[in-house]
Amino acid sequence: MIAGHRAELPDLSQDLTVFVATVGDEANFNDCMAHLERQTARFRFEIIDHVAPLSAAFQEMLNRCETPYYIQVDEDMLLFPHAVRALYDRMAAAPEKTAMVCAPLWDCDVNHSLYGLKIYRHQVVRQFAYENVFSCERMQIRRLQEAGYEISFVPLGPRESCLGEHGRHYTPRTIFTRWRRLMRKRRRYGNDCARGVPGPRFLLERYLNTNEPLHFYALLGAVSGLVGDLPPDRELDYRQQNPDFERLTEHFAPGQTGAKLSDDDGRL
Repeated sequence: MIAGHRAELPDLSQDLTVFVATVGDEANFNDCMAHLERQTARFRFEIIDHVAPLSAAFQEMLNRCETPYYIQVDEDMLLFPHAVRALYDRMAAAPEKTAMVCAPLWDCDVNHSLYGLKIYRHQVVRQFAYENVFSCERMQIRRLQEAGYEISFVPLGPRESCLGEHGRHYTPRTIFTRWRRLMRKRRRYGNDCARGVPGPRFLLERYLNTNEPLHFYALLGAVSGLVGDLPPDRELDYRQQNPDFERLTEHFAPGQTGAKLSDDDGRL
């Protein structure tokens, strides 16, 4: 149970665990925790701290869970006060063949609702261990569906229909990493890999319109993800340094709008 929950709130702690995965992003983590403190229900709570890659963090949730249901929260998710209760109620009312309910969050980067917040039926998903592949969640969903289980998607919609926000505290490094990975997923799996995620042309036009440094690094991340060889078929370890980003910062300084050209840029 999150400290500070009022005793009169509905107590879901026998049925529900909320797991928060963090790799040490202090701004996101602190804001995430503050939003969890405001939830309108009581529940069990655990932190998955610096466990990577993603497949290992998700597997840790499977291993630790002792309740019928659990919710996966990343540290860059800021849940609205009714989110945990609403997601629990939807799963509790779903058929037993429903292994997972996925709900939209309002993505602060693209100003659009995107899927991200998930509640799982533990007795089902614990039978399907996560594999360290490029998109371990995608692989698990496929295996669940092949076994006859259902995945329920809450429809995408406007901000007021979402259960929270995603990505309020991006930095040049994290937004670069995000878009590099999204474009690599698009190359590997096709355009259906992330519903509602815009393409690189959107990023280019957005940066030209705003001249915002974060929009510039989002564009650079997308370009990095579109060119060169795809990485090995395994999940990303967010604890590791990003050599592509490090090389680019030699020419484009974080915190500045647009490009900082090096001394040997070849200008006339």
